[in-house]
Amino acid sequence: MFKHLTIVSLFTASTAMASAEQLTLYTEVFPPYNFVEHNQLTGINTKIMESLCERAKLSCTFSVLPWKRAMSLTLAQPNAGIFSTSRTAKRETQFYWVGPLVSGHSCLYRLNNRNDIKVTSTQSLQNYTIGVSRGDVYQTVLADFNLTEGQQFLTYSKKFEELKMFKQGKHDLLIGSSLTLSSQLMNVGMSPDQVTPVFELKHPALVGNYLALNKNTSPEVVTKLQHALDTIKQENLIDPLVDQFVEEDRHSHGEASTVAQQCLNGSAIY
Repeated sequence: MFKHLTIVSLFTASTAMASAEQLTLYTEVFPPYNFVEHNQLTGINTKIMESLCERAKLSCTFSVLPWKRAMSLTLAQPNAGIFSTSRTAKRETQFYWVGPLVSGHSCLYRLNNRNDIKVTSTQSLQNYTIGVSRGDVYQTVLADFNLTEGQQFLTYSKKFEELKMFKQGKHDLLIGSSLTLSSQLMNVGMSPDQVTPVFELKHPALVGNYLALNKNTSPEVVTKLQHALDTIKQENLIDPLVDQFVEEDRHSHGEASTVAQQCLNGSAIY
């Protein structure tokens, strides 16, 4: 549906003050955190960002772009930001950070009929293959687990290609999360009841989704946004937003292990 989407300037959330500070906020199509519906950007983290802009009395324009383009523009433009992004060690000094926003438990899944796959540690991943989008944070994570690109993991620039390869059994494992699994699999005509979670990934780069702001953004703006986020968390407003976009008791599955619970029905992390 979003295959040919390049840029959509969707709406502006602004105050009545003509002098309000302007922010341009970029993101990608990544349900349920941010996605386009009826030509409007929506999703859990989009709704959170709208609320932060309103509470901080900032004029925010939201645009959806391919991820690499959005990241390049955020690095180049003052008063620009990108949200639902990972806070990695490499990126730490490149941006100001607001967060964490909402994320899910990062997990590895196998096809139900692949009973031969047993993952008990990151070391056992040496025995299997995984597909990831090129430039995705998971590429860094897998490399940090001493996995080799071209052997244990392959990268793809074409959208959903790693999902297609997984469906065809050409990769052993799929990376996803408790919140994103349904929408991921839907892109290749699959559903969560066709996969089994085998391992939850733990890595410093997977601690959550964030808003990353260009370093020429006013520190006062960064502080206002973080204060607004802290406030809506204190007011318990995050869970109702999650419930709008993620079904409760999402996936029925025969597995009853802790991994299965976290990777199929895990709660939102923020």
